Amino acid sequence: MVRARDCRVVVASLVVLALAAPAGAQDREPEHFRGQIATAEAASIVVKTTDGKTVRLGLPDTVTTLSLSKASWASVDFGTYVGSVAVRLDMNSPIVRANPRETVSWLYEGRELRIIDEQLRGIAVGAKQWDLPPGSTMTHGWVDDREGRVISIKYGPTLDEETDVFVSRDVPVLRMSLSDKSLLKPGAHVFAGAQKGADGKHSAVFIFVGKDGIVPPL
Repeated sequence: MVRARDCRVVVASLVVLALAAPAGAQDREPEHFRGQIATAEAASIVVKTTDGKTVRLGLPDTVTTLSLSKASWASVDFGTYVGSVAVRLDMNSPIVRANPRETVSWLYEGRELRIIDEQLRGIAVGAKQWDLPPGSTMTHGWVDDREGRVISIKYGPTLDEETDVFVSRDVPVLRMSLSDKSLLKPGAHVFAGAQKGADGKHSAVFIFVGKDGIVPPL
C-alpha cells in the first residue's frame, strides 16, 4: 500500500519537474499546451489549443492532475503557500529589504494567484521564468507579508529570497488541489505539460484542469 506521505513525495517530484526546473534545464521541460478538451478516452485526451490547433496527449499512470477552483483573496494570510505568475513592473528602483544582507526585490504585477492545498505545501518552491505572458515569472513560496493587495512570497534554501506581487481585484484567485483523471472530460479547460517521445507522440506529465468552467490562467 502506498502511504499518503509517499504519494505527496511522488507528486512533489513531478510538479517540481514540471513547474520549477532551473532556467538551464529548459530544454528538458515539458512542452506547454493550453486549451479545451475536445475528446477524452481512458488513455488519452485531444486538446483544441488556444491557437486553433489540436494535439493528442497520452495519459500515463504517472500523470499528475491538479484542479483549479474558485478561491478568495480573504484566504491569503501569513504562512499561506501560494503560486503566482507575474510580470515585473517598470520601476526605476527596487525594494531594498532591511535585513543583514539588505536583499533586493522588485514589485511584480500578478496575472494569477493560486492558494495551494496543505497536501501540496512546499512543492515547486522557488522562482523561474515563465512563458505566459512573455517576460513573466512563476513563483511558489510562503506568504511572508501582506500589505493591502501586495504580498511577499518567500522562498530559497533558507527562505531569504522573495518576490513582491501586487494582486489587483480583477486577478483570478484560485485554489490548487491534487485531483485525478475523472475531471478530464470534453469541454474542460486545461493547461498541460507533455513530453514528446521518439515516436512523435506526446505524453502528459501534468495537467491543470479548471472546475466549473474555470480557464487555467497559467
